[in-house]
Amino acid sequence: MAVKKPASGDALKSQTEFARNLLSGKFAPMYLFEGSENYLREQTLKKLIDAAVDDALRDFNVHEISVAKGNLDEALAIARQYPMMSARRVVVVTGFEAINDEDQLELLKDYIRDPVPSTVLIFNSPNLDKRRNIATMLGKFCEVVSFEPLDERAAAPRWIEDYVTRAGGSIDSATAAFLVGMVGTELQQLSTELDKLMTYVGEGRRITRQEIELLVRYSREHSNFELTDALLEGNRKRALTLLEHIFENVSDKQGLALMILGAIARSYRNLLISKELMQQNAPNSEVAKAVGMSPFAVTHLNEKARRIDSNRILQAIQRIAATDIALKSSMGTPRLQIELLICELCSAKN
Repeated sequence: MAVKKPASGDALKSQTEFARNLLSGKFAPMYLFEGSENYLREQTLKKLIDAAVDDALRDFNVHEISVAKGNLDEALAIARQYPMMSARRVVVVTGFEAINDEDQLELLKDYIRDPVPSTVLIFNSPNLDKRRNIATMLGKFCEVVSFEPLDERAAAPRWIEDYVTRAGGSIDSATAAFLVGMVGTELQQLSTELDKLMTYVGEGRRITRQEIELLVRYSREHSNFELTDALLEGNRKRALTLLEHIFENVSDKQGLALMILGAIARSYRNLLISKELMQQNAPNSEVAKAVGMSPFAVTHLNEKARRIDSNRILQAIQRIAATDIALKSSMGTPRLQIELLICELCSAKN
């Protein structure tokens, strides 16, 4: 029997049951974390690892392995090892979605028949094809925790309110719904925008529609991808035009400059990660996990990474770090520092 794609209510129920078991100290021998809501899935994975293994012993007892090359046997061999100075070992398996080799599946069956009690084995996937044999097998024998995109009318606004409250701020339900309408329901993007908004309004302050109009509307129309594209293409005029629009009607130039610099830094850091993982023939799902992006967005990132030399990325990161120091040392106006950075990055050649 094929594993059915869970409805949003079923996904929430699986997350709730998982949280209840984790709170009571109950660990399943095998988990299947599946679904396209990457942020929630990765945050839940982190909670499970934190609960299962003491931080001081993590290097010895937490292993993440991609089996995209068909090496599921390696992951299972690690899972059979006993933990070091700890009650549990955690093994996180990715890249298993396409495994269809009978020998590999038979090894998985052998492990399922006799799982190691001291190992928490987690299969983690954003795009599992439920029609495959391995999906059916894992769906039957693992504790399945599903992560589907949140409903934009109710669940996503509630998530925003909770996120802001836990960070010490406040936002009303109507404003949260307005933000969802502008950004969408992808929680990684929402968390980025919320962090930016909370930095802008200050600790303990309320986020209003006015701040969203000011800081998020432009971000929605001209994403970080667009600014990075202009930098990589050497299109100085376009990059400076984008910067001019961003700075329009913003009073906190210093705070905004730091946020722009952070966005540029993340873009170049993600380019470097993408390039290194592609050189290792890592699948898109692994790159997406490493940079915290959706598989669709990471395809665009990979295309850009192929067009740029690694040395150029490293030089850009060094220049970004120097700009960060200059901004925090008040050397020149914030906007001037960002303009100088853009001019230097646009002058670099592949």
